[in-house]
Amino acid sequence: MFAKAVKQATRSVVKVSDFSVASRKFATYKSSTGLVGLAVDPNGRETLQALSAEVLASVKKIPEDAHYRTMVEQWFTYISKVVNENEDIRKIEDEIDLGQIEEVILMAKDELKLIDYYYEEKGWERVARAKREADKMALEMADVIEFSNPATKRVPPS
Repeated sequence: MFAKAVKQATRSVVKVSDFSVASRKFATYKSSTGLVGLAVDPNGRETLQALSAEVLASVKKIPEDAHYRTMVEQWFTYISKVVNENEDIRKIEDEIDLGQIEEVILMAKDELKLIDYYYEEKGWERVARAKREADKMALEMADVIEFSNPATKRVPPS
C-alpha cells in the first residue's frame, strides 16, 4: 500500500514538472511581476524583439554623430542580440541585467517616446550649444581653475 502511494505521488510530481517545463517554452515562468501596475507579458520575448527593432529603426532619424543615437543603438543592438539568441526569458533577463523583461519592455516604450522628443526638440543641437558654452566658460576661468592633471601640477614655492 505504501509503495502504491509513493508511485502515485512520484507520478504527480513528474506531471507537474512536465507542465512547468512546457509552460516556460510557450510563455513565461511567472504569474506576477511583483511590481504594482506592471502586469506579466506572456509574450515578453516577442514583444521585446519587436520593440527593439522599432527603437533601432526610429533612432535613425537622429544624426549619426549624435552621442545619444550612438548609445541607443549600442544598447538596443545588444538587447536585440540577446533576445534573438535566447528562448528562455530568465536567461534573457539575466543577460540583459536590467530587471524583469516587463521592465525592459517598459524602458523600450519610454525610449521610443524619448527618441521622438529628442528629434522634435533637436536635442543634439542643444548638447552642442551647451558644450560650446561650457568650453568657453572653462577658457575664461582657466587662470583660476585648478585641474587635477599631474603633468600640469604646480609646485608651491619653498
